[in-house]
Amino acid sequence: MFSSDAFAGRRVLVTGGGSGIGRATALLFAGAGAHVAVMGRRIELLEDTARLAQARSLPIVPVVCDIRESDEVDAALDRILAADALGGLDILVNNAGGQFVAPAEQITAKGFRAVTRLNLEAVWYLTTQVAVRAFIPQNSGVVVSVTMTPHRGMPGMSHSSAARAGVESLMRTLAVEWGRYGIRCAAVAPGIVHTEAWERYGLEPAAVSTVIPMGRLQTADEVACAIAFVASPAGGYITGTTLTVDGGLDVSGPGALLGS
Repeated sequence: MFSSDAFAGRRVLVTGGGSGIGRATALLFAGAGAHVAVMGRRIELLEDTARLAQARSLPIVPVVCDIRESDEVDAALDRILAADALGGLDILVNNAGGQFVAPAEQITAKGFRAVTRLNLEAVWYLTTQVAVRAFIPQNSGVVVSVTMTPHRGMPGMSHSSAARAGVESLMRTLAVEWGRYGIRCAAVAPGIVHTEAWERYGLEPAAVSTVIPMGRLQTADEVACAIAFVASPAGGYITGTTLTVDGGLDVSGPGALLGS
């Protein structure tokens, strides 16, 4: 979808880059000429991504970091912004996240905080630190944060839905605050993406596909293309909004995909 020099010279950080959407996004950017760092907690997964890139002669730098821990984020950015890694940043993709399925009344305060800490608080901290240390000084930068649909509600996902809505609102506010620095901020909201992580929910792909107008689950590569489009010059006037890319799921009737 993108030429081999579409992102030539651009420096990209992708969180959750060891699998699924993050891995697909990192490989797409690297294949389009960008210098890419992937961030995550598990070095073996990050190295798998780097090996896949190396097989195509594409350099990807793995950076181990628990984005929930501010001191680890600070240290990781020290490395990424150093000349021996990327030497700076032009694009940040906030992809890392996670949740568990449970009725709202059964989620403990600890469980709710754990999900919102990863999906919202960590996004806020990393994004603001990248802005302060790279984007604002250079008067340019793009932030793309991965959220989710349907927006009208998903039973069993009250904690994650609240956090992802917070991220979308955060992107809107940061777009307004940072527009004067040449920084664009937007969200990409995928639907049901068929990844290894999704398979852990134990749902039947064929059954879930029946409620999606496109009649199938989404691929990680399709999400990566949407992210890259927003970050590319073609998306240069996109900021402060959410691009919903979900095969029509958000507008297609009842949203009780995960049960009640």
